[in-house]
Amino acid sequence: MSAVDLAQRSTADPLLRLLAHGFETTYGHRPGAVWRAPYAFHLPAHAVPPGVAPRTDWVAAANWYVGVAVAPRADGMLRCGSLNHPADGAELPLTGPAARAPDWAARPYAALRALAAAGYGRGGADLQLNATLPDAVGLPVAEPLECAAALAVAQAHAEWGGRPLARARLADLLAAAVPGDDALRRAVLFARAGQLLAAAGGPRHHPLRALDDGAEPCLLLLTARAGGEGQPAVGLSLAVREARRAGARAACWPGRRPGHSVLLVAPRDRRAAVRSAVAAAFARRELPVPRLLRIAATDAARREDRPPHPAEPAPR
Repeated sequence: MSAVDLAQRSTADPLLRLLAHGFETTYGHRPGAVWRAPYAFHLPAHAVPPGVAPRTDWVAAANWYVGVAVAPRADGMLRCGSLNHPADGAELPLTGPAARAPDWAARPYAALRALAAAGYGRGGADLQLNATLPDAVGLPVAEPLECAAALAVAQAHAEWGGRPLARARLADLLAAAVPGDDALRRAVLFARAGQLLAAAGGPRHHPLRALDDGAEPCLLLLTARAGGEGQPAVGLSLAVREARRAGARAACWPGRRPGHSVLLVAPRDRRAAVRSAVAAAFARRELPVPRLLRIAATDAARREDRPPHPAEPAPR
């Protein structure tokens, strides 16, 4: 596996260039590959109006991502670091007794040990991670991080002559060995731009169609800010009420459990009205105005330093 110079490419995504530079600074050599994996979210059946899609729960990949830079090793060790936790790196064995990993690395470490036990990437890796959104935004980060790390390490060793790992096999390995949200993992691994993926499994995709006869619906991730009366639960309740009054059609949790964020589904032509109504309601009460982050359904995880050929089929 040859080293990549993504850090020096002026046309590359700045956050991925930073990740590649951080890898070289930490380990003293360039990464062999850089991957990006999307955050993913749930869209339950009640958030998709009848006639727009079959009545089932859905997941999709968001247009925000985590990044992973990797280089393979041959000594069975995982050296891992994170741009989000620069003073909290670790060196961990992939076989034999498990070591104690930093909290941020626990899930990627468990995923890579599961792969090593199945014969993939047993030689280890140097790994540098970066989550581009703060935890407070509320999109689940564990699943994209573990999928990105697993894809990166497995392919790094496949290019060294190891066993290739199909994404369907990876999904099965993670589901069996690492507790987590399997539906979100499937979105990270198999999503398509502008498409919903059935949460219950199977290959079924469906277009994210309009709520009315207009364009694709607008998705807004609303995150409450704590402060005074505006504790997260109270803030979310107020924000959802005002958003619905301004034209939002549905509200749901982006993960399986309630959190500090809620996903709003609205007609595209009501986006500005929803933002204005929420901001005005909080300003009147002298409460911190919630963050509103635009979300679009995007593609599955991919290797970034060597984009796929246009004719290459979608991941399966």
